[in-house]
Amino acid sequence: MVSLYLDSPDFLLFRQVAQGHKNRFKLRIRFYDDDWNHPAFLEVKRRINDVISKQRAMVARGAVEEILNQGWPSPSHWPRLDVLLGGAAKMGAYNSFWSLSNQICAQAAVYVSYLREAYDCPTDEQLRVTFDRLIHATPYDGSGRLTLPATGVPPRRCQPPFNFDPGAVVLEMKFDERAPSWMYQLIRAFNLQRRSVSKYCMCIDSLGLAAGRPTKQSQEQALLLREDSQGL
Repeated sequence: MVSLYLDSPDFLLFRQVAQGHKNRFKLRIRFYDDDWNHPAFLEVKRRINDVISKQRAMVARGAVEEILNQGWPSPSHWPRLDVLLGGAAKMGAYNSFWSLSNQICAQAAVYVSYLREAYDCPTDEQLRVTFDRLIHATPYDGSGRLTLPATGVPPRRCQPPFNFDPGAVVLEMKFDERAPSWMYQLIRAFNLQRRSVSKYCMCIDSLGLAAGRPTKQSQEQALLLREDSQGL
């Protein structure tokens, strides 16, 4: 799974997480392969106090290219409400993504990739359990296109404030309104402790990009970091 995260030129969204803001959002474009014919997904992930919500809209790769080149997608790339399940909500996600991007003058920042093992409920699409492994970061290359990263840099080991072991697994239990009883049983059985984990911020930190936009120098730094990580 790969997401291309967007942020403001001064990394406002990164700084909000690092400073512990309770009300914040993230912007990302999620995709699964390099096939131009396959769609991508615009996502707005919000946090309001302890509640996490996500809006998601499917778009053509051509629309993504227009967004990455600082343009509004042409009508041919707009979602068709008449063929979408929950079309109005999907259009709302599409508009939210564009509105928030404009507010912060968002630009593509970094690819975050990882291996996801997911378990879905056949009767409730909001109920999911996921395990994320092998998190890696790759600087955005400025090409104006989605590119599947070939290599990446793992998060820095136990680096404050994003204290995370690169070999750890991120477990997420997702539900709408109320968790089922078996989730509470799982938490008690394994003595699980809730912890905030921002893959985006850990990856920005691991590449040292928060002080400026991705450049050739930062990509060279990423290569050095990767070589160092392989020597651990």
